[in-house]
Amino acid sequence: MGWHGVFRRWVLARHYRLAREALVPHFFDALTAYALELARLGLPHAKEAVAALRELRTLPLPSFTGEVEDVFFSIQAQLAEHWGEEVAGAVRRGLSRNDLDLTVFRAYLRDRTLALLGDLLRLRRAVLRLAARVEGVVVVLYTHHRPAQPSTLDHYLLGVESLLSRDTERLFRALSNVNRSPLGASALAGCPYPVDRRRLAALLGFEGPVENTLDAVASGDYALELAAALQTLGASLSRLLTDLLFWAGRGAFLVGEGLSQGSSLMPQKQNPVVLEHARIYAGRLMGSLEALAFLNHNTPFTDLNDHSTGVLEPLAAALEAGEAALELTRAALEEGAFVQKALMEELSPEVLASEAVDLLVRKGIPLPEAYRRVRGALPGLRPELLGVDREELLSWVSLPAFLARREVLGGVGPKARAQALSRAKRRLKEDQKALAGLRARVRLARRWLQHLQPEEGQEGAEEKGQVEGKERQK
Repeated sequence: MGWHGVFRRWVLARHYRLAREALVPHFFDALTAYALELARLGLPHAKEAVAALRELRTLPLPSFTGEVEDVFFSIQAQLAEHWGEEVAGAVRRGLSRNDLDLTVFRAYLRDRTLALLGDLLRLRRAVLRLAARVEGVVVVLYTHHRPAQPSTLDHYLLGVESLLSRDTERLFRALSNVNRSPLGASALAGCPYPVDRRRLAALLGFEGPVENTLDAVASGDYALELAAALQTLGASLSRLLTDLLFWAGRGAFLVGEGLSQGSSLMPQKQNPVVLEHARIYAGRLMGSLEALAFLNHNTPFTDLNDHSTGVLEPLAAALEAGEAALELTRAALEEGAFVQKALMEELSPEVLASEAVDLLVRKGIPLPEAYRRVRGALPGLRPELLGVDREELLSWVSLPAFLARREVLGGVGPKARAQALSRAKRRLKEDQKALAGLRARVRLARRWLQHLQPEEGQEGAEEKGQVEGKERQK
């Protein structure tokens, strides 16, 4: 009996296409690791299955025809056709599509998240380089959509980088839960053969296995956590992009020529469209969590499809949106230019009124009275209404004096900004080192999966661990 046309279109063909385009290498990795483990246990034909899988992965996988329902069975059909039923059957001993699929999905999401983290670290590096380049450039910042106080552009950018560093932490934490192997959990109760699940995880570059075998195939929280981290990143990027668009609208931030578009009607206009498109992608990140939450809501703990195949497409789309938002934002910052005069356009005595209040308080005037005097002296902070010497007032509310009084931790004072930049660079370097270690683990695992011989057994896995340690130290 053939598949119903509707089922073929909306389920089988769609899932097969996604798997063929994105998941095939991970299927071969997981199947090869499992065959290596069965070979270590001495199961017949497992060694031949390892060799067959390594050869088959170099060949293109056929497109969906409806003869088999998914990529796993397509691989199985080719193994059976070219290497025989016994070799094809060997790798299936104790293996379920439940633990295989979830292992593949997690490996795919891990690799995509590592790529996203690389983009995020590059954006942070660009922000810090820009902060060093615009050190001391004064900008009037807003609260409640009104000019509030002067600051410096590097102080603003250091604040943005600090926010992005926490987004990095959240993604690392989410990745740590994604980066766990379900392989060996079988359908849900565990593999009937004494496979070493920790070794399977190591062979695939995972940090370790998901311990409980039902949890390994039934839980969807790893996807929810990743989506939540992506959603928060989207909010962070959107806030930065909103500010950049505000400055661009006032001529205080000029987008690079290759990132802007002219008007179809008005020849005088050059539109900062890169910022708008980056914000669109950031907005897509904001909606990623809701879809995954619904897929996990009200599903029995033993149901799989809702939070396995169901979450893969929205998560993949969210990761793609994240990469786009990060790259477009970085390009805008690297190719753009701030205009100092426009940034200071609203610099006036009014934005330094709080300094006049402080001056009066230091002279012994009660705070409520000082506040009333300054309100009465506006606009212009007229010294005769404040009861202070004009020269003293001008000296106190000058920009250098304003900055010099703010040498607190994280403040806008020159020394505080220099120290913050130094700390941010160290923090970024540590995150880059952590990312390099994770990438090295995955890269070495792939190398070993393609070349490790079955008879090397546990000694080979131990040697792999030593090589990984040396690689991470470099």
